[in-house]
Amino acid sequence: MKRVLLLAMCLILAGCATVPPVMRVVPSTETFNARSGVVVDSVNDFFKNENIPVRKGSEHSGIVETEEVKVPYEGFEYVSDYCDCGTLGGLYVYHGILGAFRAYVKETDNSRTTLHIESSFRASLWLNDTFMGWVVCQSKGYFESKLIKHVNDALKKKTK
Repeated sequence: MKRVLLLAMCLILAGCATVPPVMRVVPSTETFNARSGVVVDSVNDFFKNENIPVRKGSEHSGIVETEEVKVPYEGFEYVSDYCDCGTLGGLYVYHGILGAFRAYVKETDNSRTTLHIESSFRASLWLNDTFMGWVVCQSKGYFESKLIKHVNDALKKKTK
């Protein structure tokens, strides 16, 4: 009887198991042939165009931080181009994904500027109507590549 009970408990727990997000190496650093002020302005333009609010006080410094925003996803599975939150098992569901971004802009030598982007994502985990906590999600590199492309395109327009 104990073995049957133990087997039943193992099957129930296995049904609630989650598959963690895939760890990725995300290209998030780029160096540009431009002054830091031009790169910071381009980063701020990108956030403005994407309707991502920038934290007060970071608009013109070397670090541009955003407020936490809702991340777009598709359907009940919460599949997003931005991040991977893993696959839930059992009765657990996500009720939204949030993301925040930080861009570090540092001028190096010979009027070259390095941009490094950090993205953090999290999903709210629910069991029925009970909030269980947050799940850390891994970036897929979509946001980082989109921001780097925007800065490259903006710099090309300025040199023409």
